[in-house]
Amino acid sequence: MAGQEKDLILSPLVIDGLPKYMSFGFHRCMERAVWTFAELGIADLMAAHKVSLTATELSQLNGNDWNAEFLYRLLRAVADADIVKELSVSDLNSQCDICPERVNHFQLTDNGLFLTSNHPSKARDLIRLELGPIVHRASEYQPRLIQHGTKYGNSFEQAFQCGLFDYLGKDENKEYSTIFNNAMIAYSNDCIQAICSLVDFSHFEKLVDIAGGFGSVLSFLLEKHPTLNGIVFDLAHVIKDAHEQHPNEFQKRNIEPNRYQFVSGDMFKSETIPQSDSYILKFIIHDWNDEDAVMILKNILTANKSGPPRSITVFIVEMVILPNERHNWFARVMDIEMLSLLNAKERTTAEYVNLLKESGYELKKLYRTDGPYSIIEATGTTVTSN
Repeated sequence: MAGQEKDLILSPLVIDGLPKYMSFGFHRCMERAVWTFAELGIADLMAAHKVSLTATELSQLNGNDWNAEFLYRLLRAVADADIVKELSVSDLNSQCDICPERVNHFQLTDNGLFLTSNHPSKARDLIRLELGPIVHRASEYQPRLIQHGTKYGNSFEQAFQCGLFDYLGKDENKEYSTIFNNAMIAYSNDCIQAICSLVDFSHFEKLVDIAGGFGSVLSFLLEKHPTLNGIVFDLAHVIKDAHEQHPNEFQKRNIEPNRYQFVSGDMFKSETIPQSDSYILKFIIHDWNDEDAVMILKNILTANKSGPPRSITVFIVEMVILPNERHNWFARVMDIEMLSLLNAKERTTAEYVNLLKESGYELKKLYRTDGPYSIIEATGTTVTSN
């Protein structure tokens, strides 16, 4: 799509009047189309072939027997999102052929390649998570949540009769847990360059990534800082899945095996948290209410209480709600999602300062990226146990 044409398609965030709400509706329809494209793995099918394909040809790959006409209509829709490109035999055929699914070819665009399963961005699973039926079903309970508070649980609990993390830990939901973890990698990929450009980790001996998933953030940081060692710390089922990744995130970056570990545990149990001089918590604190957030941060200090008092540094990566910040809308809509899924929240700088004070830390510096992410650097001193 030409740049001039793109300028004519405006976000509902900047349109006024009835067109604002019409645009919300049409964008929602496009989201469903993109989710369907991602869920069916169509990008994988297209990427496996070096030539363009008609919808009819595509519908029959790998033994499939999909409805070619419906597939054509889906491809035609996501073409407007520059995910695929429609190649008509001619303008005449494009307008007049009554069976375009047999005639018009499609090819994957550069943007479409992001939706292949093996793309390092993990964009496919980001779409499958955020636009998929699980999150959507939970969101249906948001009005009830606003009306009654958490009397009946948060939106996810009302929809599925258990908490999100309990849901992810069940054996029958392992595929969804993998989608979730890959989506977290996508968020990491979106912010890691900014983190590295702003924060120097080279003067630390070891960095523990709390709830670090498969290690995408830590592997990047170890690659950038050759003297740094690290530990990915997460729940047992996540670490088990991480061990099953071949190659894992560190092997992909040729990180020496002696520089990293995967350790299972629970951040609410201080005795399971590895000792270190530095910790990073990326999109973790926003998963919890204030009481739990304070406990997590305190537990990091408690985990290091043996030996003489020493300084511990934590880096908290979040969408901090900042004054007069043009990216605040990201944080504010994510705040509603955190409320709905986890009874948690995004926070202002003042709210983080208060959390840190209650947890035994002092704000050292707030790093602001060009996007919606911020990094809070805070220090606390361990207290020797008697």
